[in-house]
Amino acid sequence: MTLENPKGNDVPGDAERKPRGGNVDMVYAALRDDILELRRTPGEVLDEAEIAATFGISRSPVREAIVRLTAEGLAQTLKNRGAVVSRLDIEMLPAYFDAQTLLFRVTSRLAAQRGGHAAAERLMRIQARHEEIVAARDASGVIVNNRLFHLEIALIGGNRYYHDWLASILDQGQRIMRLYVRLHEELVPNEQLSFHHALIEAIRAKDVDAADRAAAADAQIVRDEISRQISEGGSGSMPF
Repeated sequence: MTLENPKGNDVPGDAERKPRGGNVDMVYAALRDDILELRRTPGEVLDEAEIAATFGISRSPVREAIVRLTAEGLAQTLKNRGAVVSRLDIEMLPAYFDAQTLLFRVTSRLAAQRGGHAAAERLMRIQARHEEIVAARDASGVIVNNRLFHLEIALIGGNRYYHDWLASILDQGQRIMRLYVRLHEELVPNEQLSFHHALIEAIRAKDVDAADRAAAADAQIVRDEISRQISEGGSGSMPF
């Protein structure tokens, strides 16, 4: 979703006649998508006047949308400077990856306990679609479908709290995943796909330890690649 005027050539007044809540949701969704897809880079100013003019609406719903983004940690309010896209703090990446790895492992272990053939087949359908998207080099689709794959594992595990925590972690990590896919020129390495298959087979066999190992390896591959890029190029080579 790009930040374009959804009304085309219609006059701004038509957009203003929408319910205010609808305008807030519209702007929020567009900005959020642009931030997660790195079309708006970390540190970029979120100019209320420019955004309002793009949509042909007043600044008030834009301001409310930015408040929502700030609450999610995707935007940051600066004194006397309005709001900017939040930076990706390199020092916080180890903590993020620790949390992601923990949730991958615990949800995969639970899924293996409760899994079986039917659960594995649901994951296979998601994975088949995932590999089609990878082959098409659809970076956005890869990230969305990877999220779907891991949340399905959490659903199989049956713990709603783990599912919701994982959803939050994956949402916060979409910019990190976007960088990872970009580093590989929009093509996900086969090694990562193999870990997904290992997870599926472990859940099919109800092998808790194998699911744990595959989940940990799946999380580690992204962590290693991002860490390597930072150590080789420093933060100057990445839009943090």
